[in-house]
Amino acid sequence: MKRILLCLLLGMLGKNQLSAQQTPAATPPAEQKVTVYGFLRNDVYYNSRRNLDLRDGVLDVYPLDATNLPTRTGTSLTPNANDDANAIPQLGYSAIVTRLGVKIGGITAFGAKASGTLETDFFGITNGASGTSGGGTENLLRLRHAYVALDWTKDQLMIGQYWNPNFIPKCFPGTANFSTGIPFNPFSFVPQVRLTHKMGKEFSLMGMMYGYNLAGFSPAGTFGAGTGVDAQKFSTTPAFATQLGFENKKFLATVGLEGNTLTPRITDTYNSSTGVWGGTGAGNVQKNISTSLFTLNLLAFAKLTTDKATVKFHTTYGKSYTQYVGMGGFAEYRDATTGQWKYEAQSQLNMWGEIISTTSKKVQPAIFIGYLQNLGLSNPILASSVKSGTLAFQGRGISTATSRTFDNLLRISPRVDIYSGKMKFAFEYELSLMKWADIDATVPNADGSLPTNISFKAGTGSLARPFDATNSRISAVMVYNF
Repeated sequence: MKRILLCLLLGMLGKNQLSAQQTPAATPPAEQKVTVYGFLRNDVYYNSRRNLDLRDGVLDVYPLDATNLPTRTGTSLTPNANDDANAIPQLGYSAIVTRLGVKIGGITAFGAKASGTLETDFFGITNGASGTSGGGTENLLRLRHAYVALDWTKDQLMIGQYWNPNFIPKCFPGTANFSTGIPFNPFSFVPQVRLTHKMGKEFSLMGMMYGYNLAGFSPAGTFGAGTGVDAQKFSTTPAFATQLGFENKKFLATVGLEGNTLTPRITDTYNSSTGVWGGTGAGNVQKNISTSLFTLNLLAFAKLTTDKATVKFHTTYGKSYTQYVGMGGFAEYRDATTGQWKYEAQSQLNMWGEIISTTSKKVQPAIFIGYLQNLGLSNPILASSVKSGTLAFQGRGISTATSRTFDNLLRISPRVDIYSGKMKFAFEYELSLMKWADIDATVPNADGSLPTNISFKAGTGSLARPFDATNSRISAVMVYNF
C-alpha cells in the first residue's frame, strides 16, 4: 500500500513539473517610466534704451521709436526740442524663466512606443501694462508643452501642444537672452496634430494641422479682445504646414511652407436698400460676414556640426508673423463704395545665423546675427478706394495712430557660455538697431499731395522723419540643470 501511494505521489510531481516546463511564464506588463527635468535660472540685464519687452523685461523684442520727432505740417518740419522719453536705461533681475518638466514613457500603444511630455515655467501668459514694472502674470505657471507621441518604425504621430512648425528644436538660437532669437526666429507653442514619415535613412516628410489657444501666440486680429485666436477659430480652417527634411550626423537642412486663414470680423450691418455695409440707423440689420484673409509663409534652415564649430542658418519669408512674437500683421479698411471690410497682409523677410565654437567643452564663445526687413503690403491699397477713417493696421511695429512703421531691424549678439557639470554661466552683449520712419502713404509728395498707393512701408527722404533706435543690452545668466 505504501508503495502504491509513493508511486502516485511521484507521478503527480512529475506531471506538475512537466506542465510547468511546457507553459511559459506570463510576460510582465511594461513599467511606465517617469522622468523629471528642468532648470533653475536667474537673469540680470541692463538696457541702454526702453524696448518693447515681455515679463519683467526678461525678453526684449525691439527698441522703441523716439518720442521727440519733429512735427510735420504739410511738406515742412518743425523741430522738437523735447527730450526723448524712451532714451532711458534699465537694470533688471528675474528668475521667472525657471522651468519644470515631466517625461513619460516605457509603454506601448497601438503597436507603437508611446511617450508624453508635460512642461511648464513661471513666465506667465500676459504682460503688464507698463512692461518692465510688472503687473502681468509673470511668476505664474504657463503651459509650454503637453503632448503625446506614438512612434512606429518609420512614422511618428504627435498630438498636443508643442512648438510651432517654424521653431526647430534641433536648430534654434542659443542666445543668453530668453528671446531665443525673437523676433527673427518664430517662437510659439501651438495645439497640433503632427505626422512625420521617415523616407529612408536621411530624408523625412512632415505634415501638420494646428490652431491657437493663447492670446500671446496668436495672429493679429480685430475680433474679441484684439487677438487672432478667435479670428482663426471662426475661419473654421486649421492652419497647416509641411516640411521636407534631410539629416545625417553632421548636416541638417529643411524646406517647408505653412498656410493660415483668418476671419477677423464675423458680423456687420447691411442696408438692403442701398447695398452698403457698415451703416447705422433704420434699414441696417446685423448680418454674418465671412471675409477671410489667407497668408502663406516659406521656411528654409540648415545646421552644420563639426568638431570645432556649430553653424546655423534660418530664414522665413511671408506674411503676418505676430503669432510668433514677430513683426508686421495686416491692414484692414472699408471699401469706399460698398463699405465692405477688406484685408491686405504685410510681407517681410526674416533671417538669422549663429556660429558656436565647440573646440572646448567648458568655454564656448558664440555670435548670433539677425535681420528682418519690412516689404510692405503684398498688394498696395489704392487710397481712393478706402472709406475715410476706416484704415487701420493690425499687428506689431506699424501704427496708423502714429503713422509710424519699422523699416528693418538688425541685431548682433556675441556671447560666451561657461559650463561646469550641470551648471552654466552665460554673458552676452546684444546690439539692436531698429530703423523707424513715417508710413509711406502719410509722406507728402513734392507738390504736397499724398501718394495714391498705401503699402505700409517706410517713406523716404527727410519728410519720413527717420530715426535709428539703438539699444545695448548686457546680460548675465546662471542656469542649474537637473
